[in-house]
Amino acid sequence: MFINFLKIIFFLLANLTFAQDFNTKNNPALVSIIPANGIFFVEENYYFGVKIELQKGWKTYWKNPGDAGAPISIELKDSSIENKLKVLFPFPEKFTDHGVSTIGYEGQVIFPVRIQKNEIDKINEKINLDYLVCKDICIPISETKNLNLNLQNVVQSDVFLESYKTVPKRKSNYFNIDENIVSSEKISIELIDNDEFEKIELFAHAEDTNLKVKKLKSSFEVFLDNDIGSLKGPIDFSISNGEVYEEISFDLNLKPKQTQIIYFIILAVLGGLILNFMPCVLPILSLKLYSFLSLAKDDNNKIRFDCSLTIAGIVTSFVVLAITVIFLKTFGETVGWGFHFQNQFFLMFILVLMLIFSLNLLGFFEIILPQNALYKINNFLNTNSKSGHYFSGVFATLLATPCSAPFLGTAVGFSMGSSNQNIVIIFLSIALGFSFPYLCFIIIPKIVKLLPKPGEWMNNLKYFLGLLMLLSFVWISNLFKINYLLIFLFTSLILIFTCLKNKSKFTMITSLLFVITNIFFFSEKMNLRENKLIWEDYNDKSLESYLNENRFVLVDVTADWCVTCQFNKITTLNTKKLVDFLIQHEVLVIRADWTNKDKDIFDFIKRYNRYGIPVNIVYGPKNKEGILLPEILSKDIVIDKLMEAGIK
Repeated sequence: MFINFLKIIFFLLANLTFAQDFNTKNNPALVSIIPANGIFFVEENYYFGVKIELQKGWKTYWKNPGDAGAPISIELKDSSIENKLKVLFPFPEKFTDHGVSTIGYEGQVIFPVRIQKNEIDKINEKINLDYLVCKDICIPISETKNLNLNLQNVVQSDVFLESYKTVPKRKSNYFNIDENIVSSEKISIELIDNDEFEKIELFAHAEDTNLKVKKLKSSFEVFLDNDIGSLKGPIDFSISNGEVYEEISFDLNLKPKQTQIIYFIILAVLGGLILNFMPCVLPILSLKLYSFLSLAKDDNNKIRFDCSLTIAGIVTSFVVLAITVIFLKTFGETVGWGFHFQNQFFLMFILVLMLIFSLNLLGFFEIILPQNALYKINNFLNTNSKSGHYFSGVFATLLATPCSAPFLGTAVGFSMGSSNQNIVIIFLSIALGFSFPYLCFIIIPKIVKLLPKPGEWMNNLKYFLGLLMLLSFVWISNLFKINYLLIFLFTSLILIFTCLKNKSKFTMITSLLFVITNIFFFSEKMNLRENKLIWEDYNDKSLESYLNENRFVLVDVTADWCVTCQFNKITTLNTKKLVDFLIQHEVLVIRADWTNKDKDIFDFIKRYNRYGIPVNIVYGPKNKEGILLPEILSKDIVIDKLMEAGIK
């Protein structure tokens, strides 16, 4: 450290000595204000540019210049403009001269300067520019320029826009940082889930300390001159892979590590609890309630033991999911909540299992199977057996993943973009919330005795649960693009067999309801309901183009296997009220289908720290970064957020 300090002192002294003899007529930098008489208007803000053209070999500096140097300073001499100017810094380069590391620019650089429009349409001021240029020597330059801005004359400049695009922007959420590794002298920065690390550059800036960044094989280390506890403000990280430019503000006092993880644990537990009441899980939860009815006569220890087996199945499944996610991430695979439903072999397994469960509940096995086979299947599927209790927990977890409950997306997003340890912690927290109903039976087993006593009505309940499971089978079958008419005929034959066996009114009525529901799903699938919206397939370049045109956009990231996505379509996205509103205000609608793996779609949702679906985002002139909507939509929520984005 002391040697580096001596290098810097020697470097500066030498530069100052040579600078005294420098012929100022040979100014190595040409400075101009652009536009000459007008204004740039970009993303709802007014800008002018300070353009510096440097001779070959000369450099000027970023807001954190590194070991030596000074950033540009821009001030108005007149105070007629109340608002201060905001200088934006394009993404810089790193230079090393005589063992001294500096951060800045060479060739040509344009500093965008933001200015807010007020009652004055024309600005004629004197502007002071103070900056430093260096080669073999360093020259401090101070210039006064005329600033002639006509805020009614908006001009276009490709050169200015190219420079503006390289200014790191906040809230794009393309890069994810593990903020947990902090010591007194340095911060270790790990970019999560990024397979292009060698292309990434990172610079750091803070108002009250000098920061040095060292790039390692898979992470960055940020060193501070002072103790990290002395920081009064946030650290701004500017990150780029050559295409995306992002700034992330890191306030050490905002969210301590312990508080942050506890916050997401609470969200995960709540999300897991709510997951019990989502459509995916209701068939399994209903089966468990059915099995509990027969437990009323058992002692408390038996009740606790059976519920513990179910919890063990849930916890085992979530641990396996967490380990699978960690394994796939390690090898650079794209993974998110419900990722296994993108695997055809898994879907086939679930499809067969659904069919077996539904046929068992409907009593179909008793019609077609011999006694030995019937005994073996019932022994496995019986919800009152040890294996039945355990595997019902496993099965419930597998079916829960296509659903996304409130709070769940935030918690999963945090875990997926964090360390492996946090992935395990968050998934176990979801398991805890998901297991809560069974934990209640363990703590207070007398609850079971409050349930209705077993009777003939349980046969009707069993049949109804079988229909629910059969409906789930129809849903899974749809993912294989099987002709819907064949599915309808197949399930109808099953109902005919069971109705012939059990000719009760309840059986007939519920079977009819099943058929009506099937027809409803079929109509939705075939788009028989009137829908005037034309959904465009997702394309990142098209979306960017629409935003540059200041268009209003609604993006729906969905999948055929996502139950919550289908719920949102039926209750919100396809409703007449919302459709009419979107058409009236010329809102472009884009649909990103994630039924099968798609890296572009995954990268898109990852920008918003989401690793599962549904994901719905609205854009507008007032919010081109996008406004993320909750997992469960409503018409009012979508309309309110579009108005927030600029719709009047």
